[in-house]
Amino acid sequence: MNNILLTRLIEDNKEDRFYFQQKGFETVEIPLIRLEKREVGPSFESMVKQSEWIFLTSQHAAVFFLQQISKSTLQMKKFAVIGEKTAQVLLASDIKPAFQATSPTKKNLVEAWTANYVVPTRIFYPKSNLADNSGEKKLIVSGHQLFTPILYDNYFPKENQRLLQECLLTTKLKAVYLASPSLWQRFLSVFRTTELKEMPKLYCLGETTRQAIIKDGYEATLRSDI
Repeated sequence: MNNILLTRLIEDNKEDRFYFQQKGFETVEIPLIRLEKREVGPSFESMVKQSEWIFLTSQHAAVFFLQQISKSTLQMKKFAVIGEKTAQVLLASDIKPAFQATSPTKKNLVEAWTANYVVPTRIFYPKSNLADNSGEKKLIVSGHQLFTPILYDNYFPKENQRLLQECLLTTKLKAVYLASPSLWQRFLSVFRTTELKEMPKLYCLGETTRQAIIKDGYEATLRSDI
């Protein structure tokens, strides 16, 4: 049987696990990621209070955000979310998003929101330590004021690096599934230490990740094309 390595957090693999098993793969799971909430100071709540909109670009950002702020502070705030999973985190706390991206990418969230809301406003846009600022640039150019604190840290635990290296050397992996450019870079960094000659078949969630893989000289197939 073909096997495939899933690289997200275990709790994020449910849909992918079922999908690939239905496609005939045996799934192997080693998270190439760990998330840790940052402690925030008084300025965090102050920025939220000054903002009309709150942008949340992942379900994890939504969870960490709600852990850091009192619900009373969120009255009258409008939420823009990247997708259904992020929306569900808010709904579980009785918060209904005012805007949801039509496809779950930051690019779509920002472009669709700016097309609908043209009056300059203040936006609270918390993110991870690895997040880029491409979406922020478009919002700023459109006249909006942003608050962009680091909400949580995203890193690659050393123990999981060891587990991945051991898996590559002892398991004949047929394929790897990658959901972000950072997961690809982490996988590649460990793969290069093994001196293996043949890269497993690479599958990825979206075009941004596929382009990152191509840039490094490898080929990848979108999950939707399997």
